[in-house]
Amino acid sequence: MFWHNYKYAFRTLIRNKALVFWTLVFPFILAILFNMAFARLHDYDVFEAFNVAVVDDQAYKDDKVFSEAFKTLSEGDDRLFNTQYVDKEKAEELLGNEEIEGYVYIADGEPRVKIKANGSNQTVLTTATEQISQSTKMVKDIATTEIIRQAGQEVDVEAIYQNAVKIVSEAEPNVKDESRVMNMIVIEFYTLIAMACMQGAMLSSDMMNRCLPNISNRGKRVAVAPTRKSVMVTSYLLAGYTMLFLSVILLIVFMRFVLGVEFGANLGLIIALAATGSLTATMMGMFLSIILKTNDAAKNVIILIVTMVGCLFAGMFGGMKNFFDEALPFVNKISPVGQITDGFYALFYYEDMARFMVNVASLLAIAAVFFVLSIRSLRRTRYDSI
Repeated sequence: MFWHNYKYAFRTLIRNKALVFWTLVFPFILAILFNMAFARLHDYDVFEAFNVAVVDDQAYKDDKVFSEAFKTLSEGDDRLFNTQYVDKEKAEELLGNEEIEGYVYIADGEPRVKIKANGSNQTVLTTATEQISQSTKMVKDIATTEIIRQAGQEVDVEAIYQNAVKIVSEAEPNVKDESRVMNMIVIEFYTLIAMACMQGAMLSSDMMNRCLPNISNRGKRVAVAPTRKSVMVTSYLLAGYTMLFLSVILLIVFMRFVLGVEFGANLGLIIALAATGSLTATMMGMFLSIILKTNDAAKNVIILIVTMVGCLFAGMFGGMKNFFDEALPFVNKISPVGQITDGFYALFYYEDMARFMVNVASLLAIAAVFFVLSIRSLRRTRYDSI
């Protein structure tokens, strides 16, 4: 009976055009659009240097890492920027007269970019500034992890920081090989996979709706059927999980081998992360379906909203991950989207698997919380009449 219900539920999901679109087709469309939008940003050689300005005040001079990195991008025949070092008033004047594409300044210890219009050059300036800022934080992150690992031993802090700087500086964004290369644009693709996982919550939500007598007529029939409810619910959820996991794997394969997005060489761990993220999404869909006393469409909208907010905090829609990690560091720690994105990031960049394992453990913990809350809600639900 279990496998009969499973096959029936799986066929039902495949025939649901709306769910197939949101969980399978839509992520593929976004992946193609992202690739088209960022195609030029993967290869710096296609750019001609353009005019920018830097507010050369004391805050800029004090930030040695950023100022040296930006200087490097402004030198040589293959430079990205023709940089002018001016004060704030002059930078505003140059921008107003459209003599520069934008200018960079330091505020509250963070690099900022001001532009007058949107365009490819402005995107390059913003992305480069964000990448330099993120690289600085990578150095601190790698160094801190190594210092903690060597706790109790004689620690050469200077050597650790120099090694961290070397690791980050060798991460050329236009290199595509099996080495640890990090392009901050790849974060967009990582969040896209996380989005595909979490939107899959609509599959388990739809399956649960079929088992709830206060939601659908089928749920009423299930409630009075002789089949054990646990068997019915488990088979339906497994069908939703299977379809979601397969769609995410297809998306990863498409992005890796067709679009050329780098995920690193740990294929088994990539699949494990996708499986864990899909499980978390399945449990979330189950939980939302039970606690929300509304129709399928409204539940799907809520799932989309939750997913998109998580994507925003994780770095989609303009690379705001660094900003939110600084302003609201706890959000991505409890967000499944943030944990999935960070898991891919950790796999790609770190040799130590500790960070990746924390991401997987966090996803499993979130899934367990959703499962426990769902079971408690189901057991407490009583119906006067069905």
